[in-house]
Amino acid sequence: MRREQKLLLVFGALVLIPVGIVWFVTWPLLHAWKFPQVTAGQMSAPISRNLTADEVQKVNLWLQSHETAWGPSGERPPAPGQVILEMATAQGQPVIVSIWKQKKQDDIVGVQLEKNGPYRMNAVPDAQLMALQPDGARPQ
Repeated sequence: MRREQKLLLVFGALVLIPVGIVWFVTWPLLHAWKFPQVTAGQMSAPISRNLTADEVQKVNLWLQSHETAWGPSGERPPAPGQVILEMATAQGQPVIVSIWKQKKQDDIVGVQLEKNGPYRMNAVPDAQLMALQPDGARPQ
């Protein structure tokens, strides 16, 4: 192998390996996360009650319209959410939505696709979050 070919091979490796690593790490963060359709649910915090069909539809619509900008799977919050919506799909798969309200920052929404599973988090402005929260779930 000639010297030029070796240099070209080293250059290709120096360029393609970091690009491959960056792509592998960022791709899950960039592509849309398809949420399953939820058909029933209950609010377990701040008060415990079943959600009406209209409230379930609003949560479902909110989830379907917010498919991007979710962080990586595996995040664990330091405390339980101030608002917790325990939703379920028609097949019985849980979709747990937790909300942490912030005073001077965007609020945080965490979604779990299994009980006690890892979260994927997203920062959401308060105005967008109002559509997700059922009546009685707006902590101060």
